[in-house]
Amino acid sequence: MKHRVRLTLASLCLISLFPELACSGSDPKTGAPADPGPGEITNPPGEGRFLLSLESSKLPVLQGDSARVRVTVEREDGFKGAVEVSAEGLPEGVTARALTIAAGETSAELELSALASAPHSLPISVEIRGKAEKLEDSRELTVTVYGPPGSVDTSFQGGKVMVPVGGTDAYAYAMAAQSDGKVLVAGTSHDHRGDFTVLRLTRDGALDTSFGSGGVVTTEVGEDSDIARAIAVDDTGRIVVAGTASGATGLDFAVVRYLPDGKLDPSFGSKGKTIVSFGDDADTAYAVALQSDGKIVVGGDSSRGSSQSGLDFALLRLDADGQPDAGFGDAGLVTSSIAKLSARDSIYALALQDVGGEERIVAAGGEGDFMIARFGSDGTLDGSFGEGGKVTGLFGSTIGAARALAITPAGDIVVGGHAQHDFALAKLQKSGALVRHFGQDGTVLTPVSKDNWDEAQALSIDADGRLLVAGWTYEGNSSSGNTTLVRYLAGGALDATFGDAGIVITKVAATNKPDQGSALLLSPDERVPSERILVAGFASESFSQFAVTRFWR
Repeated sequence: MKHRVRLTLASLCLISLFPELACSGSDPKTGAPADPGPGEITNPPGEGRFLLSLESSKLPVLQGDSARVRVTVEREDGFKGAVEVSAEGLPEGVTARALTIAAGETSAELELSALASAPHSLPISVEIRGKAEKLEDSRELTVTVYGPPGSVDTSFQGGKVMVPVGGTDAYAYAMAAQSDGKVLVAGTSHDHRGDFTVLRLTRDGALDTSFGSGGVVTTEVGEDSDIARAIAVDDTGRIVVAGTASGATGLDFAVVRYLPDGKLDPSFGSKGKTIVSFGDDADTAYAVALQSDGKIVVGGDSSRGSSQSGLDFALLRLDADGQPDAGFGDAGLVTSSIAKLSARDSIYALALQDVGGEERIVAAGGEGDFMIARFGSDGTLDGSFGEGGKVTGLFGSTIGAARALAITPAGDIVVGGHAQHDFALAKLQKSGALVRHFGQDGTVLTPVSKDNWDEAQALSIDADGRLLVAGWTYEGNSSSGNTTLVRYLAGGALDATFGDAGIVITKVAATNKPDQGSALLLSPDERVPSERILVAGFASESFSQFAVTRFWR
């Protein structure tokens, strides 16, 4: 551990093995001067000393730009001289302008500058040191070199993490963050017919070897092919994965719960797994939401509906122990036909919305056009929403679907997906009516690729109310997709400060190989401090692999 000379020749402090003890004469968290503790050596009066403090402990620096932090000097015991301030241990490509705090001054700004070619950096601890003859003091400043909004964050294992699972095709469809910043990615691998697959990355993109086997967990759920489509983390850190398993009754809803280390949770369902059939035909699950009371809601489609003419919205609610909730619908199951003359009403996204103090379930999906429905806590359609609990026909399209949902802090519903193979957004009030000042009378269409197809798959709202939408785009005449990220202002206009006039298209896979963004996550990092954008999906090399790309916000 590094030892420091403190302030005067007559004052020496050895750094303790305990991190909460500081030897710089100030509070290690705030930088404010601290009173001497019991037994601490202090400077005899008249020898003089000074203490440094920083207005902030963190300083992000944009490539090709400068950033400043104010340094303050508190002089004591008769010291009145100038203090020279330097920065030691800066990230590559970053320099500090020479700074002297003159005898008559108490503070000044230290300027750090990054070359345009400076590599993106993980947060690095830099020592800000003040010297005056034989006196000195120092503080730590966390410095991060970052890129323009929408640029790939190369400090994340080069920016793009691709993980082969099982040596054959694997596809990621969902992503969630843990409270410690680690990232969970869920999907399916076909090494053994098809199994639920979950991998965990550290906050900075390395496989977390403390999870499962080398960072990866695969689970055989049904008798044949299993596909995980959704993932969430509960308040105790347990991991809930929902999707579809095949068995004696065909495709069924499947939910698996894991302990934080990746082991199956034996207190859930049958040895960690629950499989529920709506009937003898195919039931497919795509979405999951965790209620505040610990119950688990799963959404998808089933042919056991009232229409008898195709697939209908299907909901399953489980108690916290993995058993169907008898107080929800028909023994935990709900099916509902949403759009007239529609052959496929599928739920692709779920969200929970507070309405008058009650937690209600918002489901979005469809095929052909957007379909949105809201259900009460007992599984019945909420008649206060839209027309009899349903909203349909927002784009008048024959090709399209809502794929993602988010609830704004004000309680509005933002729905993302595609219409006629263009990115599509709609914003609804709690009543289900369109928010007319959003986009064009409540909807937004963005042809990312003007002459080809593009589809949105995931949606999130950042701390500034801007909308981030991820998916894929076919560029030019190609039918090989590339991962796409679009940012909109709160009113629905493209954010010109992000990427290329609001749009970022990234080739994650090798040239001419397909990749797709399927899931989107805003990952806060108190070290920077900032949120960064994670997009998960799959990318092909010789075969498809799990892929996660990180972008600067």
